[in-house]
Amino acid sequence: MFQLYDIHGSIDTIVEETAVTVGVFDGVHRGHQQLLSQMPPTTHYPLPTLVVTLTAHPSFILGRRDSEYWLDDPDEHLRLLFEAGAKYVAMLPFTREVAGLSACEMARILYDKLNMRSLLLGYDSRFGSKSNDDFDRLPNLAKELGFTLLRGEPFLLDGQPISSSRIRESLTSGIVEETSRLLGRPYSITGKVLHGRGVGHTLGFPTANIDLSSTRKMLPKEGVYAVQLSTTHYPLPTTHFLGMANLGPVPTFDVNKPLLEVHLLDFDGDLYGKTVTVEFLHRLRDIVHFDSIEDLKKQLQIDLKNCYQL
Repeated sequence: MFQLYDIHGSIDTIVEETAVTVGVFDGVHRGHQQLLSQMPPTTHYPLPTLVVTLTAHPSFILGRRDSEYWLDDPDEHLRLLFEAGAKYVAMLPFTREVAGLSACEMARILYDKLNMRSLLLGYDSRFGSKSNDDFDRLPNLAKELGFTLLRGEPFLLDGQPISSSRIRESLTSGIVEETSRLLGRPYSITGKVLHGRGVGHTLGFPTANIDLSSTRKMLPKEGVYAVQLSTTHYPLPTTHFLGMANLGPVPTFDVNKPLLEVHLLDFDGDLYGKTVTVEFLHRLRDIVHFDSIEDLKKQLQIDLKNCYQL
């Protein structure tokens, strides 16, 4: 039922008693990080933190959302959970069968299969089937089985709780600085650098063209952005380069599908075939159609100057 991991990779079983929290944890934002920091010790010794995270959005599986775009990729999701304090992660494939389990049925599974001895709930979280709702009986079950049941405190920013929906709104608006505040880090897209159309070279602005098909993540609002590109060439350390990126279509050249093309500042090298991460720092402007190549080059010079001034 569960796919189990520790920081080193996949594992077969968990033998020690655990403190568990359950949720989608999409993006592992600052609210999630705060919740994990509240994972309780016992009176005698600390319980290792185990995060049960769902592999699909319940609203998508249950038909309340038409598409399923995430705020993180699977490998990124695991890494962020471990960085936030998890010792173990249990991936739970969320299906209609799982959705049909009541809260107490799920809690018994967590107790039996994951050695749960403490269950921490988010400040507003519930789980279990709505048609077979026994969530209010959890305190009785906790007393019967002998695990503690706790409720976390919300993380407020500007007087409002941080939520994945709030982050999605900031991305839809292109306000990536707000996205960074909510996440606790810049929003990023990771992908392989592909051979492009070569137009950037002819304009004097060569670009790294990032493959977007390999990510499940929601894209920010289309536009031109100041970005930071990172790449790791093992065993060498990670390197970082500032740049400007076009995210979306390229109407001047009749390209209608969304592209992520990054021009790096003060860089001379070959990134073809490399996997890179692009962090969105600031939205510079909308995507527009230019009547001439010269008009486009003039605007790119302005964009470049604005990147240097950030």
